[in-house]
Amino acid sequence: MKKTAPKGSSEAFLRAHLRDHTDKCILWPFKLRPSGYGLAVLASVQMHAHRWACILAHGAPPNDEYHAAHSCGHPSCINPDHLRWATPKENSDDRYNHGTIIYGEKSGKTALTADDIRAIRAAPPDLKYLMGRYGVSKGCISKIRSRQRWPHIKSEAA
Repeated sequence: MKKTAPKGSSEAFLRAHLRDHTDKCILWPFKLRPSGYGLAVLASVQMHAHRWACILAHGAPPNDEYHAAHSCGHPSCINPDHLRWATPKENSDDRYNHGTIIYGEKSGKTALTADDIRAIRAAPPDLKYLMGRYGVSKGCISKIRSRQRWPHIKSEAA
């Protein structure tokens, strides 16, 4: 477990690395959230360390909706050259490309597998049967079949 930063040291660490120009990640050495993101306190305001680093390096975000996005995909990185302001969609797309977003079978919230998704898409449109067989709702079946859910699963070649 990472240590809690002594008073003032999180700001000192961020400012010390503000002008670092390296291709390597600069990892947050203090407290991390379970998600891997660092926590920092500057001017009595606590937020994610990478967000503070982005503010210090690139100025305030265009609006409160913007995320401090990592080009490296490493949540504890505070390298200003790896950070930029991005829309939530851009940040989500980055996470998908980095392989750091949890979706599909990786999610602990699903009982379905990629094979189940292929079977649902290939099956005749008997919603009652599919709902009973896979234990999911009519809406879920419809969204799977229309590729609104599990769009990353490709059907088997015929």
